[in-house]
Amino acid sequence: MNNRFGAGAAKGSGAAEAASADQLEKQNEAIVGSLQSKIAAMKNITVQLNEEVNEQNRALDQMQTGMGTTDDMLSSTLRKMGIMVGSGTSTSVVRMAGAVVVIFVVLFFGVRLKRAI
Repeated sequence: MNNRFGAGAAKGSGAAEAASADQLEKQNEAIVGSLQSKIAAMKNITVQLNEEVNEQNRALDQMQTGMGTTDDMLSSTLRKMGIMVGSGTSTSVVRMAGAVVVIFVVLFFGVRLKRAI
């Protein structure tokens, strides 16, 4: 009798193991599907980050070029002012300083008014 019950239990146990294995396989497939969708989302985010970094690098390159041009113009202006100051005519120096102050004041109030609007 023990053999008969033992054999029946073994057969039932084998069916339960097969059902459990099938259920585990389905869970694994669901997890794999979830991971694939998460990997695809991360790939899209990475591509977008790469595009953003490239755009910002282009903007920085343009700013660097603009700053270089501004630096050259400022150096040229200061050199010319140095020549003018060295020439000894005090009236032209006073006129130039006055013009710089007037331009600064006009720009200051122009920007201030623009912000107020």
